[in-house]
Amino acid sequence: MKKLFSTIAVCIFSLGAFANESGLLDNNAGIITKPSNYSVSDTMDRVEAAAKSVGANVFARIDYLQMSKKVNVDIRPNQLLIFGRGAGGPYIIKEAPLAGIDIPFKALVWEDSQGKVWVSHTNGSFIDMRYAVKGAASYVKNIDETIEKIMNEALK
Repeated sequence: MKKLFSTIAVCIFSLGAFANESGLLDNNAGIITKPSNYSVSDTMDRVEAAAKSVGANVFARIDYLQMSKKVNVDIRPNQLLIFGRGAGGPYIIKEAPLAGIDIPFKALVWEDSQGKVWVSHTNGSFIDMRYAVKGAASYVKNIDETIEKIMNEALK
């Protein structure tokens, strides 16, 4: 019986460690994470193309793996895209200037320790809740729909 509990505890700990590594356990972080069937680079190419297809500007694409090589740190593939259309963000920032930390929007494509690729992003509803944005609610809804459209297109 003791051995069974030890085995169960090890399994739960292992799953918890994997989930913590990926950030999947923190349901209140406002981050939506979805699996990708493509490499990090291919997934990010798809996210960037999908963002541009809805009229978004791409402000930056950061390749953390390339950055890490410059300082001799070994990390898994990981890229960040900063993008936005400028349609709703300014209304949110007008009401809540600190929201500028989260706007423009970002998509993070990353590989976990098992080699699985994920794409993560903060949704507009979380930003609405985080900054108590009330007057820009219609823009938040539009942001959620647009980001969902981008992610669905990139991951299909």
